[in-house]
Amino acid sequence: MTTPTLPPTDQSGTGRRKWMRVLLVVSLTLNLLVLGLVIGAKLGGHRDHGFDPRGPNRGAIRDLGFAPLAGALDRADRREIGKILRDRSGSFAENRKRLESEFQAMLSALRADPFDPEALLSNMSQQSERMRQRGELARTVLVERIGRMSMSERHEFADRIEKSVRKRAR
Repeated sequence: MTTPTLPPTDQSGTGRRKWMRVLLVVSLTLNLLVLGLVIGAKLGGHRDHGFDPRGPNRGAIRDLGFAPLAGALDRADRREIGKILRDRSGSFAENRKRLESEFQAMLSALRADPFDPEALLSNMSQQSERMRQRGELARTVLVERIGRMSMSERHEFADRIEKSVRKRAR
């Protein structure tokens, strides 16, 4: 996969455009980091690391695309899926260490003089790819679990999803 390049900066204008771009990049990166932490906490072994799904971050979990599906699964299925994800992609603690390392690399790229947009873009691309792979794994594991359901279990599952979506729409 090739890393997209940024267009050349306009040297004649003020530095405002450059700073806006840096702020946008930082904001996007932080959002991706938070999303990665939330996904890791939801799908990983978060109970052992002080994450409370009933706590203040529960709204972010519900806003993820998996929320209606995950909420419709019973507790045993959620635990099974979480265990499979931990087995295949590492624990929340392991992934958190990688996130922290990537975050430090991002900060270094932001503080570099001269600023190297390619280094920052590369860092962000690596983070994005890792999150994409983790999301793909979560989808695969979920579909595998649904594939083992009987027809009546799938109908009940679909009914629970539909009920949850209707409830949130109100």
